Amino acid sequence: MSSPKYQGRHHAGHDRGRSARVHLPRGFSRFVLPTVAAAVLVVSATGATGSTGAAVAESAPLTFALTGQQTATARTEQATDKATKTDLAQRRQASGLQTAALQGRVEEKQRAARTAKRKAAAAAAARAKAAAERAKAARARAKAAARAKAAARAEAARNAKGWVRAIRTGQLTSGFGPRWGKTHDGLDIAAPTGTPLYAMSRGTVILSDFVPSFGNKIEIRYWDGTVSWYGHLSRRDVRTGQTVAPGQRVGLVGNTGHSFGSHLHLEIHPHGGDNPIDPAPWLARRGLFR
Repeated sequence: MSSPKYQGRHHAGHDRGRSARVHLPRGFSRFVLPTVAAAVLVVSATGATGSTGAAVAESAPLTFALTGQQTATARTEQATDKATKTDLAQRRQASGLQTAALQGRVEEKQRAARTAKRKAAAAAAARAKAAAERAKAARARAKAAARAKAAARAEAARNAKGWVRAIRTGQLTSGFGPRWGKTHDGLDIAAPTGTPLYAMSRGTVILSDFVPSFGNKIEIRYWDGTVSWYGHLSRRDVRTGQTVAPGQRVGLVGNTGHSFGSHLHLEIHPHGGDNPIDPAPWLARRGLFR
């Protein structure tokens, strides 16, 4: 049995109305749905049972329409999000391009540095090679010069010990031996005044002076110790103590002193001093007399 008060509190219609109402959280109206195209929220209530024992077989969906301001806000935020994504993509692309450009510049500098290093190394190698070739050529020239110098010294030594004629032209007018009751100690070779006279080999002038009987006289000691005397010269071209070489001019034929015509008086003293020998055989052994 039920009283009217009880039945009023538990009226079937009241219970159904309460059970069908959905309580939304406070501030739900300010919630912005993420989707602009579907601006409707559908809430399905399933399995709701009233206190009277009547079952609700199927509940109708509840729809919530967004206000115009909320839709505009959602669209704005979607546009902002898209712009943000686009901006980020552009920034990434720009950053990538900048990084690539920077990397390209770095690689270009590295290539330039490697190229410069290779060129410098090649230039240094070329300079070193050229220097080595110059040094080699200089050594070759030095060796050639040394050989030439040695050959010249050898030739000079041979020539220094060679013998040449004291006079290259003239006529023998008096030989070695007795003459006018005396001994004629040399050879007289007639030649015009001024005819050149030469040292017969390498030696040293031990006398260059005027002697009354010989007139202008020159004495030369040669490398083998032999001494030659030249008398009656018109001019002396060397001085005492001077070194002479084979074929060097020492004076001129003349007619000074006790002389009866322009000629060369030639004496040979094998060991120096005053011990003359016949010059003809001595000269012949050296190829200087015919």
